Amino acid sequence: MKMTLTPEEIKNGRLEPEKLAIAIEQVKANGYIVFDKVYSDEQMAELRAAFDPLFDEYIKRKGYNTGTNRAQMHLPFQAPFNDPSIIEHPIAMSVIDGLLGEYCKLSYFASDTPMPGSDYQAVHCDINPLFPDFSVALPPFSLVMNIPLVDTTEENGPLEVWPGGTHLHPDRATQDTLDGTINPHMHIVRAAEHMLSEKVYMSAGSIVIRDIRMWHRGTPNRSNYRRTNIALIYNRDWYGNGYTIQIPQEEYDKLPERSRLLLRHEKIGYPVKMPWEW
Repeated sequence: MKMTLTPEEIKNGRLEPEKLAIAIEQVKANGYIVFDKVYSDEQMAELRAAFDPLFDEYIKRKGYNTGTNRAQMHLPFQAPFNDPSIIEHPIAMSVIDGLLGEYCKLSYFASDTPMPGSDYQAVHCDINPLFPDFSVALPPFSLVMNIPLVDTTEENGPLEVWPGGTHLHPDRATQDTLDGTINPHMHIVRAAEHMLSEKVYMSAGSIVIRDIRMWHRGTPNRSNYRRTNIALIYNRDWYGNGYTIQIPQEEYDKLPERSRLLLRHEKIGYPVKMPWEW
């Protein structure tokens, strides 16, 4: 589902109560919500200008890692990526807090980029089930937030998602099908071929919040320019996803209180880790 915000909501960073309730319900029931065009074109241009040379250097050093002409790249904790409006946007946090609680944490600071010539990914979810032998749907415990740096269209490889409850079937999850892994309980790549899916079209500067368990895949980028998403992951306090963000003490100290709370479990007082150092 896509929501269009009013200028007042964007300016004040606050959703009307009914809209907030609907957004939280959509993530619970359908697995995701889109807020179209939250950030300014100027901020997206600044992020692209900083991101593109980093990504070019990363590909030169490390190559593609999530499929043909497609790469996940960790972001360095430095400007303009670590702006509080990215880390703790009040509209995003109202939904995330409503799903994970106010003591949630941010533990993944990265990006996903399909380049021209990228191909379909296999359908997958981003996490293994917490209890694979326990066939009960658990409440959300980990959420992905994406911010597209360019408009997402049919031509440049939109994210394709399988809403309507794929995130609520713990025995059907598989962490990664890039290597051909088949879930022993269900062949989700085959199953997804016969299920309804949606492609997520949106403007640059939108916000997507999705349950990390939701089935999805990247689609081919047939344009002549990269389609980059900023990708952050927010977790309940007790859950970790195996990554840590290195944050210099001076950068941490400059952050607002909420950002410091979100990042409290990360590696504070360490030098910035560049993408190719992972």
